[in-house]
Amino acid sequence: MFFIRAGFWLAIVSLFVPSEFAGGEIMLPQEIAETRIDAEGAVGSWCEDRQEICDAGEEAARLGAFLADMAVTRIEAAIEDHEDSAR
Repeated sequence: MFFIRAGFWLAIVSLFVPSEFAGGEIMLPQEIAETRIDAEGAVGSWCEDRQEICDAGEEAARLGAFLADMAVTRIEAAIEDHEDSAR
């Protein structure tokens, strides 16, 4: 619930922040801009050794996505109900 509220308020604040608020763009050296972390290999080998933990993590991610989708659906329905009752 905290993350949903935090995301909501960050979105609201970002709407009212002027586009020049943070100053100009930051120029990074090309090497830093192209640096990538190859986590897939490390995670893949870790999951080969601990398959049960990775399966549980995948299931938790699926549950989180389901709950987030359900929350969005309920929020949309509540907004529509509120707009309909205001008319």
